[in-house]
Amino acid sequence: MNRREFLKRIAGVITGVGLLGTDAVKVAYGSGTDTPPPSSAKSSVRKNSEVIMLDCKKARLAPDKFNKELLKQKLDRALMRLTNTDVPAKAWKSLFSPKDVVGLKLNCLAGKGLSSTPELVYAVVDGLLQAGVPERNIIIWERFNRELIRAGFKINRSGKGVRCYGTERNYESEPTSLGSVGSCLSRIFVRSTALVNIGVVKDHNLAGASIGMKNLFGIIHNPNKYHFNNCDPYVADLSASRPVRQRMRLIIADALWAQYHNGPARDDHYRWAADTVLVGLDPVSIDAVGIDIIEKKRKSAGLKSLAEEGRPPRWLQTANKLHLGESDLSKIQITKI
Repeated sequence: MNRREFLKRIAGVITGVGLLGTDAVKVAYGSGTDTPPPSSAKSSVRKNSEVIMLDCKKARLAPDKFNKELLKQKLDRALMRLTNTDVPAKAWKSLFSPKDVVGLKLNCLAGKGLSSTPELVYAVVDGLLQAGVPERNIIIWERFNRELIRAGFKINRSGKGVRCYGTERNYESEPTSLGSVGSCLSRIFVRSTALVNIGVVKDHNLAGASIGMKNLFGIIHNPNKYHFNNCDPYVADLSASRPVRQRMRLIIADALWAQYHNGPARDDHYRWAADTVLVGLDPVSIDAVGIDIIEKKRKSAGLKSLAEEGRPPRWLQTANKLHLGESDLSKIQITKI
């Protein structure tokens, strides 16, 4: 790392600490936190960067209603492919253990119709139950309760059943250094041993796109601080940090409804029913394929590319350089189901 890069990263940490006084910063970029290493299920996952593209046209029953069982069948096939298994339960068990506390990080900022779809989320929950994860150890979450409610979820903070609630203001009291990012982490995230990232394929007016890695801005208390330079290197550094890499087990990009311009808020003029779900284990490849979907839609609509508009998702290449995954579409295997 040269001097310029070092100062850039230190600046990010100082920014994050500024709101918190002189509390000590826990370093987590390439080192551990106070959280014990999470339990992990034994897995025979494929080593190459593969993205499973699910065709979900038949799962749409109405504009905002989907067949959960059909979505689950599609997810099962995707996971069997990714984990080299031939039975759905084995596939889920290869990624998740009954000892895990699993957090499902959603993206519900835009409300119903451009958020993580409830039927898809609960199809994932059914898979976790197949893996033996107790209901009480499954937490569906977002930054705020109001976002979950607007997206069609019911808040449940009780010890009964699958829990669903927002972080609200429940963050760690001390910031953690995550490369160029200095932030307090959501306690829901910290207390989870496994993470399922269920983002949405949509345009973002600053980052270029918000799909999977950008969705992780929801685990920190001060995401507004990290939108400069098209969110680069912040999106990549957060995703490549040890706390995230320790927990990340599965990435799902929801494009049942997607948006190709004027995001991240919902704009029906640019929203379309893509009827697609991306599933993978490589966060960079998932985002690369999702961005390609957005770019192709923009081109067909006569719009400039994201780069031509001055908001290229440059953090994607940074993530590739950090060896987080593969960003080159020619090197990504796309399997359609």
